[in-house]
Amino acid sequence: MTTAQPSARLLQRKNLSDQVYEILEKRILTGDVLPGTRLAEEAIADEFGVSRSPVREAITELERIGLAERAGVRDRRVVIPSAKFIADTYDTWAILEVGHCHLSSLAAPEEDHEKIRDLLDDMDAKRHGPVAQYVRLSRRFHDLLHCRCDNAQLLSVLQAFEKYRRWLVAIYFGEVDTSERSTREHRQIAEHYINRDLVGLTASIRDHISRQRNRVLASLQSDAESTRAEAMR
Repeated sequence: MTTAQPSARLLQRKNLSDQVYEILEKRILTGDVLPGTRLAEEAIADEFGVSRSPVREAITELERIGLAERAGVRDRRVVIPSAKFIADTYDTWAILEVGHCHLSSLAAPEEDHEKIRDLLDDMDAKRHGPVAQYVRLSRRFHDLLHCRCDNAQLLSVLQAFEKYRRWLVAIYFGEVDTSERSTREHRQIAEHYINRDLVGLTASIRDHISRQRNRVLASLQSDAESTRAEAMR
C-alpha cells in the first residue's frame, strides 16, 4: 500500500495539470486569452484552486507546443505570432489539405459528388443570408471533401496541426468570407476533387489557402501599425 501512494499522488497531480492545460489551451485557441497575455502562475492557481505545480506543468506544455513563450526569467506569456509563423502555418496547411482531399477523392462515391454540388448551390444561395447558416453549410462541404480519407498517419498529423490554424483564424480572421470569389474557389476545388485531378486540386487549394494567409498577414500588419500609432500619441 505504501508504494502505491506516491504513484496515486503522481496520477492525481498529472490529472490536475492536464485539466489546467486543456482549459488554458482552449482559451488561447478561441482567442479568449490574446497573444501577449501574461500567464501568471499564482493568479491561475488561485482561479482554479490548485497549487502552482500543476499550473507550471501546464504552462510548460503550452510552451513546448509553441502557444506560450518566455517573456523574462520567470515570466511566460501567450505567444505573439510572427509573420513567418503565420506564413509557415498556412503553407503547411496547404500541403496537408491537398493530401487529405486527394486521398478522400480517390475513395469518394458518386453520391458524394452530388451532395458536394448541392451544398455549393446552397452556400451560394445563402451568401447574403445569416452567417450561421452559411458556416454550417461550409462545414458540411469541407467534411465531405475529407470524409473518405482513412489514412491514420495523415489524420493524426492533421489533428495535431489543426489547433494552430484554428488559433490564427480566431485571433485574426474576423468575419466569415462569403464573397463571390470564395464561392468560385470552392467550386474549382470541388470540380478537381470530383475529377480526381491531383494537379488541379493542388493548384486550387494552394490559391485558396494563400489568399487566406495573405488576409491574416494583412491583419497582423494592421495591428502592428495601430500599436505603433498608439505608442506615438
